[in-house]
Amino acid sequence: MTKTILYPLASVLFYALLAYYPQYAIIGAVFSPLLLLVYLGSEKRNKYSDLMLGAAIALTAGISIITTGLYVISVAFTAVFIFKFLHKGHRDIWFPVTVVPLLVFIVMAAIIYGIPDYRNTLINVAEQGIKSFIETVKASKGPMSNDPYFLNIEKQSRLAAQSVVLIFPAVNYILTAFCTHIAFSLYTKLKRIEINRFRLPDNLVWILILGFALVFVKQTMAKHAGLNIILIMMTLYAFQGFDIVSYWMTKFKFIPVIKAIIFIFIFSEPPFIIFIALLGLFSVWFNLYGRQENDREQTPSD
Repeated sequence: MTKTILYPLASVLFYALLAYYPQYAIIGAVFSPLLLLVYLGSEKRNKYSDLMLGAAIALTAGISIITTGLYVISVAFTAVFIFKFLHKGHRDIWFPVTVVPLLVFIVMAAIIYGIPDYRNTLINVAEQGIKSFIETVKASKGPMSNDPYFLNIEKQSRLAAQSVVLIFPAVNYILTAFCTHIAFSLYTKLKRIEINRFRLPDNLVWILILGFALVFVKQTMAKHAGLNIILIMMTLYAFQGFDIVSYWMTKFKFIPVIKAIIFIFIFSEPPFIIFIALLGLFSVWFNLYGRQENDREQTPSD
């Protein structure tokens, strides 16, 4: 039991550290849903270990109620959803990756768009952060300090801060979706469960089209709601694009080291991620997998 309880305790600890060391704890927090999912699927799990997990969550609530709330609606909800989803025999990875983050998105959108005082507080914090960053860049006298785009942000720091805050729901969605994808992919690998490729229903492309339509509305909230939708949908299509890239690398028998180098290169160059997202989007209209001998090929985590 001692070894078993370490998984959920590590999950809680890694996520709680985000409140104090976000730049370092983010790596561990990404694997928090996976650790909790492994615990849920353990044969040695019992009511005593569940009580210890509950006590750990309650303890973090005493330290930071916001962090605990985010843990429950993102990490805990993700792990429980995936566990029950797989237990029922479902094998479509796109569904939990798309649906699970909606909870944290709805909560954050309701808070930011529905509570003006809290939104203004966040904007003030973001503005101070932008100004501090600008002063640091100026002090360094680097090339960026004279960049026209950088100077424009300096002049409109309040507007930039507002934009950052208003797309915060999408940022939370994207992070949770990424964690869900990792948890689902690695857990099914550990349990040797064969899953289907990541493939969104084709009619979801209309949601992306709606996002682009809202961007052209001359109203701040509607415009940023459109940006949230675009960021979310392009992230999901990026997952679909990565699945296509992974499929062809598996098809041509790329060794794991080469696969890792390619993915590291893609993640280190944002324009390539945009290209991957467009690849996933175009797969709605074009067959980018070639002729299929077997519909259940390797998954993106291969």
